[in-house]
Amino acid sequence: MKITIINGTMRQGSTYHCADAVIGEIANYDKTEVTEFFLPRDMPHFCIGCYSCFYNGEHTCPHYEYIKPIADAIIKSDLIILTSPVYGFDVSGQMKALIDHLCYMWLSHRPNPEMFNKIALTVVTTAGAGLGHTQKTMKNSLKYWGAKKIYSYSSAVSAMKWSEVSQKKKEKINKDTKSLAAKIAKSVKNAQKLHNPLFRSFFFSLMKGMQKKNDWNKTDRNHWESLGWLNGSKPF
Repeated sequence: MKITIINGTMRQGSTYHCADAVIGEIANYDKTEVTEFFLPRDMPHFCIGCYSCFYNGEHTCPHYEYIKPIADAIIKSDLIILTSPVYGFDVSGQMKALIDHLCYMWLSHRPNPEMFNKIALTVVTTAGAGLGHTQKTMKNSLKYWGAKKIYSYSSAVSAMKWSEVSQKKKEKINKDTKSLAAKIAKSVKNAQKLHNPLFRSFFFSLMKGMQKKNDWNKTDRNHWESLGWLNGSKPF
């Protein structure tokens, strides 16, 4: 199983340990090949809102040298893991910057058909509150990238450091991650047989109608045309 994990911070705290526990448990079901990124080390720039990725192609992004390795790893993986601790009731600034850079992959622009059988996982921890909103930010991107099934794991660890997390809480995390890993491994193995998400099918059809009328962005329209999606071909 090829796994790409993108850590929203370079701090190897509670969030990192929870994600690592899931990956460790998955290895009991399948041989794993893990590609790991740490933000901001592996993508240190904020999106500047130049729209070049939308209108001229992602290769024209001024930060493409950082974006390409991450996007390539995502496309090649069977399982995508996005992680972030809660920062201001949301993802880290580094994770948000990456999400902004990858909007060209959304169903509304140039979705990659290889995304349509991907399994994904979001991992969030917090010392206090904000788990739900932070999960939603990452899940939304995965959903609009076209991922087939998205799992989530979150934990209010009530501690600032992993070393300060109570033993009782760590035992619960271990139990939870074992159960989650089993479900993920099964989904990856049977990804092509899983039901297509209703939202994705609906939104794809909606965007197909819009792309047929698209006279403002040739790059997006050409993408849809080249894949035959505007002429009756269906990716799922």
